[in-house]
Amino acid sequence: MDYSKIHPLNGLIVLKMKGTKVSQGGIYYINEQRLDTATVVAVGPGEWVKKGPGKKPEFRKVGVDVGDSVVVGPGSGVILEVELDNETDTLTFMSETDIVAVVKE
Repeated sequence: MDYSKIHPLNGLIVLKMKGTKVSQGGIYYINEQRLDTATVVAVGPGEWVKKGPGKKPEFRKVGVDVGDSVVVGPGSGVILEVELDNETDTLTFMSETDIVAVVKE
């Protein structure tokens, strides 16, 4: 699938989860005792953040890049089946705040 066609809004991040188990009926098994790893496939531009009363909001870019390996908490994000160019893939959409860590190699 050509992930470059996916353009998340604001600070959203799109992930391809590693090792997610799915039942034949389409139910996603989430192990609530461990963290999951994923690869970032698309990143939004960022978002405007207010710093306090009377202060101008400032733009904050997302802190991960496409291709990064990340660790996320169990059950984080929204899992959607995406069809693009006659290809279907299961992707997870989430906020940057749901990412626990970036794995550097």
